Amino acid sequence: MPAFGLGFLVFLVVQALVSSFVYAEAKESGSRAPLVPGVSVFLLGVGLAFVFNTVLGVVVAELVAIVIYRIGVHAANGRSAST
Repeated sequence: MPAFGLGFLVFLVVQALVSSFVYAEAKESGSRAPLVPGVSVFLLGVGLAFVFNTVLGVVVAELVAIVIYRIGVHAANGRSAST
């Protein structure tokens, strides 16, 4: 059972930042409902923290996914600009 303390509040803030990034990217890409992926990422992250009983693992996995996504977007933009 995860503890509810200062660390959990920091985790919720980090989750909110990750969710706002996902929301902004969905909105930028023209999604009809960008709020859905933003809220889904928040709820999924909190849920996975309870299931796996680790906050750090969930945050690291999300940050790695964001970095890989940004590298992919950068590579796709570079490829489309050169053609």
